[in-house]
Order: sequence, then C-alpha cells, then structure tokens
Amino acid sequence: MKKILLIVSSTLLLANSFVAQDTDDDKKFRLGLKVAAQPTWFSSNESSASKLGTGFGFGFGLVTEFRLSKTAQFVTGIGGDFEGGSIKYKYEPLAFSPYVVSYMTDNSGNLKELQDGVNSADMVQVGDVYYGGITERKIKTTHVTIPILLKMMTKEMGGFKYFGMFGGELGIRVKSIATDRYTATGTSTGYTLSSGTNDKMNINKDGSLIPLRVGMNVGLGAEYRLSGSTSAFISVNYFRSFTNLMRKESKYMVYDANVHSDNTMTFFRVKQGLFMNAIRINVGILF
Repeated sequence: MKKILLIVSSTLLLANSFVAQDTDDDKKFRLGLKVAAQPTWFSSNESSASKLGTGFGFGFGLVTEFRLSKTAQFVTGIGGDFEGGSIKYKYEPLAFSPYVVSYMTDNSGNLKELQDGVNSADMVQVGDVYYGGITERKIKTTHVTIPILLKMMTKEMGGFKYFGMFGGELGIRVKSIATDRYTATGTSTGYTLSSGTNDKMNINKDGSLIPLRVGMNVGLGAEYRLSGSTSAFISVNYFRSFTNLMRKESKYMVYDANVHSDNTMTFFRVKQGLFMNAIRINVGILF
C-alpha cells in the first residue's frame, strides 16, 4: 500500500512539473515585430528658435522580451525611426541689435563654414550661394533606435493583458535633412531681396558631434493572446530626447557680423538646442 501511494504521489508531482513547464506564462524569451505611427515635434531651449509645426513620422523594429518575473519583462530590440518637425527662427532685421539668421553653401550645395578673420571681399566665392533671413526650417531625421524598457503586466483577463512600460532609448543619427525658407539670397555677382526655399539640404555636419541620442520612453498598452504564446499588442508611448540634435553653437549659421577696419569679419553664431518629442502608436505581434 505504501509503495502504491509513493508511486501515485510521485506520478502526480512529475505531471504537475510537466504542466508547469508547458505554461505560456513561463516562456523566458519572446521575439516580435512592430510598426509605429508617430506625430513628432521639436522643442528648443534657445530663444533663437521655437516650435512651428508637428511632423508625422513612422517607425518599425524588432522587439525582444526577457521574462524577469510573472509580471515583469525586460524589453529591448532594434528599429528605425523617421521623424521631423518645423521650427521658427527669430527674425529682427530692424532691431537695435539685429538678429537675422544666415548661412552659405558651396558650389556642391553643402554648408560652408564661416570663419572669423575672413576678408569681406573674399567671403562669397564663385559658386557660393548666400541665404539670408532664414525664418523657418523643416527638419526630417532618421535614427537607428534601441529601446531599454521595463514592462509591468497584469494577469490575463479574458485573453487580454494590460501593461505599462518605462525606461530609456538610445538612438544613432543616420540622416538630417532641412528645408529652409529665406527672405534674401545672393551669389558672387550680387544680392536680391526675394523669398524662397532651399530644399533637402544636408545638415548632418551641423548636428551634434557625437551622433548619439539619449531619451526617455514611457507608455501604456495591451496585448491579446491569439494562440499559445503568440499575442498581438498595441501601445501608446511618449518619447522625449535629452540630448541636442544640433551643435550647441553652429559653425555655419550666423545672425550678425562685424566688419573691422581692415575688412576682416567676426561672426555672431547661432546657438542651437533642438530636442525631439514624439507620441508613438505601436502595433505589433509577439511569438
């Protein structure tokens, strides 16, 4: 009798162990894919620029989740985010201390560094184009992003689990393109007071010296079990970068200049501080 009881109890314990191992909640690792639609905009900590408009970007990526406990997961992955926004520059041409944002491009259309000490007669070379009175700039950026998040989940209720997530995000800047609206333009042969736009200009070299973006990422969402450990999810996240997209002081954009008695010039450079904000609406699937 004792032997029978021992065999039965051992069998029940073994079966319970197998059942526990087979539950989906015990899966240590999940892999998935996501896409995101995201309204994005820039904020600035400099008086020279302010938010003008919101862009509409998108993103995609690979999602990986590592189970820490029954209610907590570590979330990371890799993806691409295409973002943008518009800013308005300070424009005070008639002030006691004028503020008119300007820059030059060379014969290849690239930003030209304006160096102190240049002779005013030599500032504009053949092939150079001067853009003065920049009033608006629309920026589009591309980043490779790596989220680092803690995800806290509820127990399953009617097939649904609800979660909140918070943490950070690392981004590597790949591309920065700007379209500027100006009020004056000129070449080595003369200047004209006429407004226009300078399209699709590469401003990457006026970006931060280290092309690394660090930011905060928080959000709420839900996932629905489709079958086994496969779930569809949706979340709404807020992202805010802590690091400046641009150089703190531009090497290319100036707002005024002094011409000395020997005709050499000293430039007053535009201070820059642009920080990305985004509302990301993520939809994806986890396996």
